[in-house]
Amino acid sequence: MMFLASSEEMRDIDRKAILAGIPVSILMENAGRALASHAFEMAAESREGAVVVLAGPGQNGGDGLSAARHLSSRGFGVKVVLFASPSRMTAEARLNLDALRAYPVEIFQVDDETGFQDMRARLGPVTVIVDALLGTGQKGPPRPPMDEAVKWACEAGVPVVACDIPTGVDADTGHVFDPVVRADVTVTMGVPKRGLYIYPGAKFAGRIVVEPLGLPPSLLGGPFQVSAATVQDAVKLMPRREADHHKGLSGHVLVIAGSTGMAGAAVLAAKAALRGGAGTVTLLCPREIYPVCAGMLPEVMVLSVSEGGSFSSGDGVMAVIGDFLSKSGSVVLGPGLGRGSRQEAFVKECVELIASKGVPSVIDADGLNNLSGSGGLSYLSSLEGKFILTPHPGELSRLLGVQTRDIERDRISAAREAASRGKSVVCLKGAGTCVANSVGSVTVNTTGDPAMATAGSGDVLAGVIASLVSQGLPLYEAAWLGVLWHGLAGETAVAKAGSYGVLAGEICDFLPEARKTLVGGE
Repeated sequence: MMFLASSEEMRDIDRKAILAGIPVSILMENAGRALASHAFEMAAESREGAVVVLAGPGQNGGDGLSAARHLSSRGFGVKVVLFASPSRMTAEARLNLDALRAYPVEIFQVDDETGFQDMRARLGPVTVIVDALLGTGQKGPPRPPMDEAVKWACEAGVPVVACDIPTGVDADTGHVFDPVVRADVTVTMGVPKRGLYIYPGAKFAGRIVVEPLGLPPSLLGGPFQVSAATVQDAVKLMPRREADHHKGLSGHVLVIAGSTGMAGAAVLAAKAALRGGAGTVTLLCPREIYPVCAGMLPEVMVLSVSEGGSFSSGDGVMAVIGDFLSKSGSVVLGPGLGRGSRQEAFVKECVELIASKGVPSVIDADGLNNLSGSGGLSYLSSLEGKFILTPHPGELSRLLGVQTRDIERDRISAAREAASRGKSVVCLKGAGTCVANSVGSVTVNTTGDPAMATAGSGDVLAGVIASLVSQGLPLYEAAWLGVLWHGLAGETAVAKAGSYGVLAGEICDFLPEARKTLVGGE
């Protein structure tokens, strides 16, 4: 796993490094050298303008001043815009400022009286901008006059290299303030920061380069509660089949889904479970949509278990479900169920039965929506079942009783809180899906494409995760691997068909090809 540090965790690493005898000045020198190297790469093709370093008063600014010195020593014209008086700077940053005075570098000092706008014309042509303004300590929007420099960096039309994290991006949550730097490259120091991988912050990071700075490996290895799933992690975890494999070894997935007008959701979830490697899949659906479901899925056993166009818990339905649960390795509950008092009563009785049988279940879409009226997360917690919840932000907002914008403002915390309150694994869907377990661990996904924002994509994900559970993976691992694989299938579909018009069924059909990119021909 690639660990993602919070700003406090990074400060703790710095403290431990100092106690281990590594001076801050050495770390700053290494950071400046790394920044200069990447700025050099971007500016090497054109030396028609200067490299402009925007430096704040803290350690981030000190890194920028060190970078300015290294760039000047390579023969670049360098100009520094310093947003601090020397008295306000950290000791290490001030040392770098003093050292810089021996180099042919123009230094422009900006304060409340001498605004940035007054000196824009004096900067002249620019080839690269280095953003070393605020770093991981920022907890609000850039204030004047720094905000004008951020706007200028966005409008200058030249490459931007950000130090540690772009100014305007919250390092812990990925929340974006106004204004914000849009970097082409972010050189993040020591351990990558959470906000670089959480949207919307991830949109402003550009290419992310991790520079270890010479820190002891023991400090970079954790413990961290948040990590990013990588393809290398997926390769190790993906189920394999031996030469004598048979379908019984890949488990049975039970899908309880569908209602009038939403047969497609049930079909997609069931098909994805098969594409994900489950040995057998059974789809239970209401009688009214049975002909549609059965006609679309010849490889799936489809049974109608409820009269009319939606599920109810009467007429022996729960006995049938209970019988199938006894031979299932996992369950998908919710895609296309519909909403209302009838469905709410059905879902309540269904999750109680699933929990009593001890069968792991993926609860998605209307399964989650109908739970809200039964007590939601606290109700699930009381059942002590094996649940994986796959909400989008709107569904999670109802379960947590908060606004959707609050979910989006801090996705890691929202997923973690829901997992804790529901004693479940929670996949908060969206760009950079956050998968959390009930003890506080969070894995952020790194695959996927905007083209996957299409109807039915979540139904496919539910089926994939359930298939991995049925093949023996623990719930948390099945959840983050399923999310990564699903995203990779979306990327594969885009590579074949383009960025617009990708269908959920195509994402499902590309699951085997995406798996092949992970494990080859196995």
